[in-house]
Amino acid sequence: RISPETLRLIKELAIKYFGEDCEVKIFGSRIDDTKRGGDIDIYVETSKDAEPDIQAMFLAELKIKAGDQRIDLLVQRRDRPKKDPVFEYAKNTGVKDINGKT
Repeated sequence: RISPETLRLIKELAIKYFGEDCEVKIFGSRIDDTKRGGDIDIYVETSKDAEPDIQAMFLAELKIKAGDQRIDLLVQRRDRPKKDPVFEYAKNTGVKDINGKT
């Protein structure tokens, strides 16, 4: 439910802002063919610190290049996982469409 071009763009920008080793997953309504619309939910796991300004730059560039749409972004360091149900849900249910894997 996300175009291949947008998926490639998300991965390209994630690498630019969060590092080569980042893992990117799409989760939420955009991976469920029975649901319509909804925002793009992106989960990024990285070995680098992702300060709020870096996250804002990622989102700004993505919206400029992919069109202004609602995007939710969750970012966490691989070595410091957050004990938050939303992050756990995103990590466990997200699909790595971006890498051609599930």
